[in-house]
Amino acid sequence: MVTRRTALGALLGTLLWNAGAAGVFPAGRSAPPDPWPAAPVLTRLFRLPAGRADAQAMIATLDLTVAQVWELRRLAGSETLSASAPDSLTARAKIAATNAEKDRKVRLLLGADYARFREWVRVWWREQLRRS
Repeated sequence: MVTRRTALGALLGTLLWNAGAAGVFPAGRSAPPDPWPAAPVLTRLFRLPAGRADAQAMIATLDLTVAQVWELRRLAGSETLSASAPDSLTARAKIAATNAEKDRKVRLLLGADYARFREWVRVWWREQLRRS
């Protein structure tokens, strides 16, 4: 029987494996305590059904505007494309550039709340890893 917890663990494992396979994490290393911007955080929160409650918690905690939420959802699409890219030197460079651009856009979008966003993500990530 597949439970929600088992499915979430499998999903996180898949996301982490994809990030490692895409060259985001060095071979033989586990996920860092701060997944941003290398891991597909926005995809997990805004694209996957299992992340809905977490996304709502983040939105409430950071008191995000509707416009900010829409932009974060849009940026989640670029993460999805990056995670599915083939593994090559060119693909890794493209993923690194995409992650840097995603981070730049989120910094601009959230302004003074960017630091709170980063802290929220670190705490959330630790909890996700603990559960899996």
